[in-house]
Amino acid sequence: MASSFPVQSQVALNLAMGANWKPYVYIDEHGQRAGEDLLLLNRVLDRLGYQLNTENLPEQRMALEIQQGQVDVVLGAAYTKAREAQNFFSVPYRKEIIVLGYRHSLHPEIRDMDINTLLAQDGLVAVNKSGWFGAAFKQDTLAHYDSNLVHAEGTHRRMQLLDMDRVDAVVGDSKVLQAAADEMGIDDFVIAEKIIHETAVHFMFSRARVDAAFMQRFNTALLAEQSKLRQE
Repeated sequence: MASSFPVQSQVALNLAMGANWKPYVYIDEHGQRAGEDLLLLNRVLDRLGYQLNTENLPEQRMALEIQQGQVDVVLGAAYTKAREAQNFFSVPYRKEIIVLGYRHSLHPEIRDMDINTLLAQDGLVAVNKSGWFGAAFKQDTLAHYDSNLVHAEGTHRRMQLLDMDRVDAVVGDSKVLQAAADEMGIDDFVIAEKIIHETAVHFMFSRARVDAAFMQRFNTALLAEQSKLRQE
């Protein structure tokens, strides 16, 4: 069984992250890693005396390594029973809202549609098929409309397909999609009214690297840092 690191141990944890998941984690204009989630994780680990190393991984490879328990810690992880077998989850630290995004000048009719209605009308939607967007998406959308779902691993690639009108819409986190649209200058980008999935997200740690005692200390520090950030 893994033993919990002592406080002030200077042991480094390795964070697997996508290169561009703004505003949560991204590479800034100076080539430095930045983002809301990364800032929070660093503050919590600093409080406990741990270092954090970061590694950029493609989303599909990161999903595979998470499944295999090979990643020390990841950001923005949705809880699933399958993941819990090899990982610990922190207390929730924010909400993730998965939505359908589209270009209003090209497809104004999408505004009030849900994703299954769009797909049933032979629409094309770009999505990372290895992502977790809730049981309903997996059981209904993927199962029935797979041929109309265009796999595109990264947010930037999905937004490129949308910008080129190669797909009618994209699936992703509402803040991440909007940040990408702003960065790419897609001025007519709009988020559809109907939410695909909303869930709490967590920091997720490999059971091969930490134990329950570490998680208890981490959660206490996380709640303290969140309270402190709200007051700043």
